[in-house]
This record gives sequence, C-alpha cells and structure tokens, in this order.
Amino acid sequence: MPGTAPDRFCVGIDDMIILPLVLIAFLARTLFQAALFIVLFASNLVFVLFLRVVTSPLRVAVGAGDGIAWLIKRLAVLPLSAAERDAWHGLVDRRWSRLRQLMSHEAVATTAQGLLHGGLSWAFRKCEALSPRAALLVIAGVMLWLPLSAAISIALHTVLLAHAASLPAWMQLLHPVATIIAKSKLAVLPAYPAAWPQARKHPWVQTAFRRLDRVAARDAVRKTAHRYRQTRKALRWVVA
Repeated sequence: MPGTAPDRFCVGIDDMIILPLVLIAFLARTLFQAALFIVLFASNLVFVLFLRVVTSPLRVAVGAGDGIAWLIKRLAVLPLSAAERDAWHGLVDRRWSRLRQLMSHEAVATTAQGLLHGGLSWAFRKCEALSPRAALLVIAGVMLWLPLSAAISIALHTVLLAHAASLPAWMQLLHPVATIIAKSKLAVLPAYPAAWPQARKHPWVQTAFRRLDRVAARDAVRKTAHRYRQTRKALRWVVA
C-alpha cells in the first residue's frame, strides 16, 4: 500500500527476486566506489609523475646553475677590494637564490596546482554560462570520450607494438601520445560536475526525474530500497 511505512514491509515471495537484486546493487555500488578510488589515485599518481618529469630537467639546471654561480663568484679574484668582493658575492647569492627557489620542486608543484585550480575554476565559470542544451551536450561528450579515449590509446599501443619491426623507429614516439590520449579523460572529468547544474534544467532531464519519482513511489521499489538499507546495515554489523 502507498501509505505503508518503510519499516513495515513483510517477507513475501517477491523477496526471492528483490534480495538478489539488492545484492547485485550493493556489489555494483562497492565496485563503483573502488573504481572511483582507483581513478582518484591514478589522477594523483599522474600528477606526481608529471611533476617528476617537469622537475627532472630543472634539477640538472639547478646543478649547472650552482656551478655557474660558483664560477661567477670566483671571478671576484680580479683586482677588487674586499668590500667590493663581498658585495659581488652577496649579489650573486641573492640573485641565484631567488632563481633557485623558482626552479625548486615545491615551487613547480605550487605553480602546477595553481594552474589546475585555475583551470577548474575556468571550467566551472564557462559551464555556468552554458544553456541547458549545451551543458547536456558537454556531459554527453564527456561520457563518450571516456571509453573512446581508452579504446584509441589501447589500439595505438597495440599497433605500435605489433608492427614495431616494420614501422619506422620514430613512430615509437607515438607511445607518449597514446598515453596522453588515455590520461586526457582525467582532464575532462571535471566538466561533468561543472555542467550538471545547467544540464539538469533541460526538459528531458526534468522529465526523466519526474518519471523516476513515479517509479520510486511504487511499493516494489520502496521495498527494494528498504531491503537494500537492511542489507547495508547487516553487512556493516558483520564487518564491525
């Protein structure tokens, strides 16, 4: 009955169908959470690797800069007074120290994070100005690019490895291109939450919400949701 409280559902023959569906839904939710954790971990790992790749040449430049700074200070052996030599050393140390800080790993990480946050803020501002139809198209494009980028990357890696002996050697440089294509999904993912507030205003989305509300109001769906909550509580009790 529609007025039945959610905690008064009785055991019935329909539970033979509901309980397997509940277990499948719980397993799907767990797998989704695991996949989300993996995606977040992978994005952090990619960011760290990106910083390492960027800062590796900078470490070499810092080492070379230390040697050049030492050599420049040694030029102070020219006929200069002690005060002029100290002023020369102080000037070189100040200029090189300031430049060295800009080339440090921490400075590069801060700059990269600032660019990332700035890019996210730009994406949210742009998506807020979209029409509901355009925002829905953005979300559709993001959802399409996720499997498409993976397929393109896997296909390109496979072709390059399978024909490595016959292809020109320079074509093996396309492996990084394939990797960038695969990781590009992490760059477009923020467009989904950015465009969703506008996309949900689209008449199609509003119609889908109303139909889902009507489906959710049915006794069978409410009972399934109740069994799902019972299963989650039971599993938490078992784990605890």
